[in-house]
Amino acid sequence: MKRILTYFMFLIFSLSSYTLTAQDSLSTVQADSAVTDSSNVINLKPKIVPFEELFSTGKIISSFIVLIFAFLLNRFITFLLGKLAENQASYRLLIKRLIPFLNVILWSVALFIVIGGIINPPVETILTVGASIGIAVGFAAQDILKNIFGGFIIILDSPFQVGDKIEIDGYYGEVTGIGLRSTRIVTPDDSLVTIPNADIVNNSVSNSNTGALDCQVVASIYLPADTNIDTVKEVAYKAAITSRYVYLNKPVVVITENQVIDKNYIIHLKVKAYVLDIRYEFLLKGEITELILTELNRRQLLPSSVPIKQVEE
Repeated sequence: MKRILTYFMFLIFSLSSYTLTAQDSLSTVQADSAVTDSSNVINLKPKIVPFEELFSTGKIISSFIVLIFAFLLNRFITFLLGKLAENQASYRLLIKRLIPFLNVILWSVALFIVIGGIINPPVETILTVGASIGIAVGFAAQDILKNIFGGFIIILDSPFQVGDKIEIDGYYGEVTGIGLRSTRIVTPDDSLVTIPNADIVNNSVSNSNTGALDCQVVASIYLPADTNIDTVKEVAYKAAITSRYVYLNKPVVVITENQVIDKNYIIHLKVKAYVLDIRYEFLLKGEITELILTELNRRQLLPSSVPIKQVEE
């Protein structure tokens, strides 16, 4: 019995000693942690850099040199790729699609060199100045920021690319450039239209070729109701496949529709063919129309006076 009591007292004494030791260790660790945290707080004090040192004359001149070099290099690359694209018709769209991405990469590298390499401000200064500029620009240039974000969305999402034929907000033409603020297209009458990117993002866009060099062209001809349909369809098909601008690797389709215009029966002939190059779209449409009308006139299938059947009411 005494032995059991002795073991019990020894066990209690051991546990008490272990508890005190653990508490002392924990207190030591907490004290060390507090010292470390206080030293970190001291080290995290913002480093104040004099304005003259941050924006010295040498840094400003070096920054201007880098930005001017980036601007000239950007213009040279754009000009070089544009010439190369025009000389390589089969790779024109692929080469022109690289231009917007290269512009973004080039300016990003230039700004990184200026801010991180030349000026090299403290992180606290970047956060403070960035927040101040962000608030000021956010209120003063909301439309510009919308267009810039829209430009990034167009480049990343790619609803269309340089070289595509699109229709947006009533304008139809070839995309010649995608910038951070606006997108430029050239219409069939050779007019340059500049559309803000924010308007493009918020509207529906019709893309005729979606990155392909060819696109479908529809030539329409209106004929009298008593025209021989089989003969006209044969003439139209031959006119399409013999055109200089047709892309024969894709099908040529001729369809007819019976329409009523001003209470008169009319046959609407549609010739659907693909053009070799999207820039020849209207040349293909005009040539198909001319060939069909010329052949129908030669065969005397188009009467001088068009008989019209009235629609029964």
